[in-house]
Amino acid sequence: MRITGSEAAEKVRSNPDKYVLLDVRTPAEYRQLRVKGSLNADFYNGFDRQVEKLDKSKTYIVFCASGGRSQAAVGFMRQKGFDAYNAGSVGELIQAGLEYERG
Repeated sequence: MRITGSEAAEKVRSNPDKYVLLDVRTPAEYRQLRVKGSLNADFYNGFDRQVEKLDKSKTYIVFCASGGRSQAAVGFMRQKGFDAYNAGSVGELIQAGLEYERG
């Protein structure tokens, strides 16, 4: 399911204990620019093993650089029984006012 960056930001702000921001870009991309408090699980490298370690009682807001990887990741996570939403790109979340870190 696709949600906007603004919708994602509102969900996280309204209930931070329920929602987890999951960045599925590579570790190098994540190090350069990341949403503060987000987790990183590289979609192209061991994503299935990383997902197994996540808490199924949480709801995941998944994003990447442009929305493609996050769309595929959400599909995979939903098949595994997770509640997950595709928030598109890291830029959308930053534009929606979520804090970010560089370097």
